[in-house]
Amino acid sequence: MEMKKICILVLLVLSVTALFVGTSFGTEEAGLKAPEAEIIIAGEKKSARFSHPIHQNLGVTCGQCHHDSQHQPLTVTDIAAMENGQQLSCANCHNKDFSDPKLQTPKDAFHARCKECHKQGVDGKTGPTKCTGCHVK
Repeated sequence: MEMKKICILVLLVLSVTALFVGTSFGTEEAGLKAPEAEIIIAGEKKSARFSHPIHQNLGVTCGQCHHDSQHQPLTVTDIAAMENGQQLSCANCHNKDFSDPKLQTPKDAFHARCKECHKQGVDGKTGPTKCTGCHVK
């Protein structure tokens, strides 16, 4: 019985050690970063494709899309300091309680922000403005 207790204690110590070692390695690359792969933003009827690298290569900054609750642009540093991507969810603010009824859903916010930017363009390059340009079939 005594040997069994020693084995359990050793396993417990090794488990806790592995947890802390894993945590310390993880902090070297801590912080949120823009996904390199294309992401799919789920919609009620149609989902949309989005590529951070394409937009970044055009010179679009994080803050042109991502902002805080006071509508101040978020920087790379602001976003990297966040615990998880849920903090960037448009639905956190853009919901039935949002003050502007025209922006009470993420869809409304995306369409207002993205379509306008796509029409105006960046350095003479415009983006798609038709549904099929962004939405997954």
